[in-house]
Amino acid sequence: MRNWGILTEIAKRHRVTVVAFDRGGVGGGKGHGTGNGAGHGDGDREARERIEALGAMLITVPAPPPRPIARRLADLPGTRDPDLARRLDAPALSEAIVAHLADVRADPYDVVQIEGLEMARHGWHALAFAPLALDGRRPRLIYDAHNAEWRLQDRAWRADARRLAGWPAALYSRLQTAKLRRFEARLLAAADACVAVSAADAATLQPLAPNARLTVVPNGIDTDAYAPTGAPEDDDLCVFTGKMDFRPNVDGVAWFVHDVWGRVRAARPTARLRIVGRDPSPRVAALDDATTGIEVTGAVPDVRPHLAAAGVVVVPLRVGGGTRLKVLEAMAMGKAVAATSLAVEGLDLVPGREVVVADTPSDLAAAVLRLAADPAERTALGRAARERVMRDYRWSTLVPGIEALYGS
Repeated sequence: MRNWGILTEIAKRHRVTVVAFDRGGVGGGKGHGTGNGAGHGDGDREARERIEALGAMLITVPAPPPRPIARRLADLPGTRDPDLARRLDAPALSEAIVAHLADVRADPYDVVQIEGLEMARHGWHALAFAPLALDGRRPRLIYDAHNAEWRLQDRAWRADARRLAGWPAALYSRLQTAKLRRFEARLLAAADACVAVSAADAATLQPLAPNARLTVVPNGIDTDAYAPTGAPEDDDLCVFTGKMDFRPNVDGVAWFVHDVWGRVRAARPTARLRIVGRDPSPRVAALDDATTGIEVTGAVPDVRPHLAAAGVVVVPLRVGGGTRLKVLEAMAMGKAVAATSLAVEGLDLVPGREVVVADTPSDLAAAVLRLAADPAERTALGRAARERVMRDYRWSTLVPGIEALYGS
């Protein structure tokens, strides 16, 4: 969603080429929001049509297959780069970038922009060979850091270590944390300019490369696609959205169910929780229980009807970094959001006016119960949230901060 928001604005004023993976007909991932799940083939065709409609050129190569767990574990002790940086290893993509830079040497590109750490190795490879292809001239390298990845892994291992069953994952993330710190430091130092999605992320990344030029450009939202619908709300319905094999989402919703939800149901037996998102992990799938009012939907064509129906949108995250698009989605739709402090980190929201913030099980349960019983408070929160998004989190407002890096 961040990539698309940036692209739609950049393409209005620049000649843009998108180099990306084509996933063919494997798996699921089409539509709006994090809860989607139609076939990748349909999603890729739609994406191609939408990108070309912007006037951008699109170059694709086949996506690499997932790296087997056994291979990842075998690489763990002996490889310098973190697993995340190797997740999308595909020499064909790097070669396609270099070849295209050479093809257009008469009218060369000014910028190569890396979106997210997973694509960094491709950008580095291209820039290493670009001077040869462009008679010594090198485009500027811009790195858009979707997360301070080392901090995300650091928080992940600490959260997993609280559970005996989570110790293997905690050990993995502990090792990855050190590798990510080193990799991010090299990447930040190599780039001509870098973008962080929050001041907190910038403060985390800057010490890794003190001379790096870092600009903060938060995540934004398409306020036309995500808007209040006027559909009736269900006072009893709480909704959580996200890709449900993503570790911060798994940890957050599991904690909410085990430590918070029982308190909500004890006081309001008609309350229901709907967990909306594709690829639920076994830990999430096991939460589905009609007797406790919990539904795990799996993939849905469009997350917005579920948000529209919610009385309360809950975002009980305890792990993560960056800024959460799920929070902006709900705010843009004028919904009352009950969240932990970490879930709204980096958004600089006003607690009690634009969002309700609670971090302990008892406080979060009390917040959910109060909002469920008070439609007037929900309406006021939703209105203020929508106004804040319209003022500060539209892509048309945010993207010029990235453009300013292109020529300086």
